[in-house]
Amino acid sequence: MLEIKPILSALLRHKSSTLLIVLQIALTLAVVVNAVYIISERLSLIDSKSGLPESEIFTLGMNAFGENPDLKYDIQADQELIRNMPGVVDAVVINATPLGRGGDNSSVAGTKEDYDNGNNVNVAFYRGDSHMLNSFGINLISGRNFTEEEIIYNRGYVDPKVAIITETVAKRLYPDGNALGSKIYFNNYEVTIIGIVDYAVSPWVHHPNHDMAIFNPLVHLDAFHRVLVRTEKGALKEVMGQIEEKLLERNPDRVVFAARTMAENRELSYQGDVAMSKILTVVIALLVTITALGIVGIVSFNISQRTKQIGTRRALGASKADIQRYFVTETIILTTLGLVIGTILAVTFNMHLVDSYQLPPIQWHYIPVGMITMLVTGILAVWVPAKRASSVSPAVATQSI
Repeated sequence: MLEIKPILSALLRHKSSTLLIVLQIALTLAVVVNAVYIISERLSLIDSKSGLPESEIFTLGMNAFGENPDLKYDIQADQELIRNMPGVVDAVVINATPLGRGGDNSSVAGTKEDYDNGNNVNVAFYRGDSHMLNSFGINLISGRNFTEEEIIYNRGYVDPKVAIITETVAKRLYPDGNALGSKIYFNNYEVTIIGIVDYAVSPWVHHPNHDMAIFNPLVHLDAFHRVLVRTEKGALKEVMGQIEEKLLERNPDRVVFAARTMAENRELSYQGDVAMSKILTVVIALLVTITALGIVGIVSFNISQRTKQIGTRRALGASKADIQRYFVTETIILTTLGLVIGTILAVTFNMHLVDSYQLPPIQWHYIPVGMITMLVTGILAVWVPAKRASSVSPAVATQSI
């Protein structure tokens, strides 16, 4: 059986190369483990559900430029026109769209005292008429929808007296389950909860409360407004191709623009996460490759410095397999030492990420998987130099160096 002690003695005689390999492996493990963890978190975020039938929904913007337009009439007429188009399930003029990257948000609380004391939660606000829920394709799980009498049309900001909230908001503000019929407080307003929907997300994918939203029966009378359109399955492209022409036929004194599917909105919302994932993937590949090449280079250099020693061992009866096993074992020892240090660094780096960027702590299985990957990388990297070392002739021992 191969002795460990001679290997350790040899490593101590080559402190610089030993230290380089250990540090390289340690840093690579620390960076790779955290990079893979971040990629996993980003991919999980990208794949997160919106609660909407995304393949059936698109959004667009309109901006009127005529003199003294009748905004209330225009909005109601546009909605009626779109809702009556073939292939359309429903449509709504709305202040913001899920995954749209722009809109309104506010801090709310379940009691006036909590709101005044800052014990609140920041959520997205969607404002439109009674067609919001059907246009979103989301379901009421309790309570009721808005009535036409509750819809407010206003140029300025007015808080309606009623609201519909997502189940996530209900559980956050009223963990005892008594949200329906209760009040929510924000901006010195008191609003009654008349309904609870199963799920909806905010316009901002990185908002800490991305899965919390409140719906108000308020339509802003503004020259610019957004429209969210839900189509029948398979009709989205056809409706998108016709809607601009139909709207301009009704009123040519405006611009219709930025028609996007939910898939396009999702892509735009997560483009930073996709880019980060790709960059980190390249960084991981480069780091692992550089580490492997570093091991090859340093081991090859050490072998060139120990050629006579290898020849002597061959002359004393060591087989080619013994020599190859010697250098593989040496690399395993160095890699293991680097992995121990790298694990400490990986946890330290992760603690910094948790504190600085509010990421959840790394799951434990990332580290052993990273350690196994680096160990295999080290063994593969040393295999060719070790095989070359095993080919040294015993006659080398008799030559002068």
